[in-house]
Amino acid sequence: MFELFALGGYLISALLISWSDIKNRIIRNRSLAFFAIFSILANLKSFDSGALICVGLTTFLMIAAHIIFNGRIGPGDLKLFWVMTIWAPVFTGWLVYFSWSWILGGLFSIASSLYSRKFSGSIPFAPFIFLAFLASV
Repeated sequence: MFELFALGGYLISALLISWSDIKNRIIRNRSLAFFAIFSILANLKSFDSGALICVGLTTFLMIAAHIIFNGRIGPGDLKLFWVMTIWAPVFTGWLVYFSWSWILGGLFSIASSLYSRKFSGSIPFAPFIFLAFLASV
């Protein structure tokens, strides 16, 4: 029963945050904070020292991505990846989902540019993050 509650909360948050990202190209901090609090409560039993290591490594990776991509990845996306460490507290698992989100976003941008013959340079990335991490729920 609790697993269904966690899945339902994840999906509702995914829909709300993704809709905001699609419509306005922004992930609101209050929506992200609500999702983070819900995520902590839903995954309280899985916190251990490995989860803290995952948070540290993820923080380092997100800072590096922000520097390498010169701010082209939105700060909301980076914060969302960071919150996803709550759902995938093992770093290798988190990296797999992280990679899948990039693959899904890349496939979407290729299909979008082939369909419309132009590419605006930005895509709403939150839906692909949530889709990739869905397996961790």
